[in-house]
Amino acid sequence: MDRNELITIGVIVAPHGVRGDLRIMPQTDFPDRFLTMDACYIDGKEYHITSARYHKQFILATFKEVPDRNAAELMARKEIQVPRDQLVELPEGRYYIFDIIGLTVEDTKGHVLGTVSDVLQPGANDVYVVKQEGQPDLLLPVLEHVILDIDVEAVRLLPIRRNGFNRAAET
Repeated sequence: MDRNELITIGVIVAPHGVRGDLRIMPQTDFPDRFLTMDACYIDGKEYHITSARYHKQFILATFKEVPDRNAAELMARKEIQVPRDQLVELPEGRYYIFDIIGLTVEDTKGHVLGTVSDVLQPGANDVYVVKQEGQPDLLLPVLEHVILDIDVEAVRLLPIRRNGFNRAAET
């Protein structure tokens, strides 16, 4: 992934009030970032946040470039993005979902099991959905005793190979 690529961290839901405030649904595990951000990108154009606050599950933000309700109405359903280098740094061993999707999954002998196509978040732990053409999906729970190594730079993931994994069609 390009280091300058823009990453979505929220979606503008609708205008709020008559002064041009925007109601934003955060798409990040770090919604507090909106309270201290200076700039972001919308449709590839830089916008400057002058104020932001929580309102229920939303962030209400005022942008320098959105002076009134009429301008705010044109912003509905647009994505709030930041450059990759402005993402919150994750602790060692934690990864952004968009970094996991697309990784090649190999067993410990180097045999390709497929490619991560989705990350499910059912509750206790994430589950990687691995697709291989002509095969049922392979579901890998993200647990220390199942995932041996994740190497985002080498674009691969190594699960511990035991007596096989449950495939979605077989469970």
